[in-house]
Amino acid sequence: MTRNEHIVIRSAEPADEQAIAVLSVIDGGDRLPKGQITVAEVDGRIRAAVGSNGASISDPFWPSAELVSMLRVHAELRQSVTRSPRFARPTLRVAAGV
Repeated sequence: MTRNEHIVIRSAEPADEQAIAVLSVIDGGDRLPKGQITVAEVDGRIRAAVGSNGASISDPFWPSAELVSMLRVHAELRQSVTRSPRFARPTLRVAAGV
C-alpha cells in the first residue's frame, strides 16, 4: 500500500455480496467470512473481508495483510464496545403493586 491510498473500513452491505464472492474465489480460501462481515475498501474496491466467525479473505494480488490486521482490530474493538456494560441497554423496572 502506498501513503496516498484511501482506505475505508465498514460493515458489509447486501450490495457487497457479489464482490465478496469474487474475492473469496480469488483468495481460494476454504473458510468464508460469515456473520457480521467487515470489509476494507481501497480506492473503492473491496480488498479484504473478515467475518465474526474469524474467517478472512483478501486479494492475493494486492498487499492486503495489513488490511486484514486492521479489520481484525476493528472487529475486536466493536465486540468489546458491544459487550461493555457502559453501553448496555437499560432495563425496565416495574414497581410491585403498581
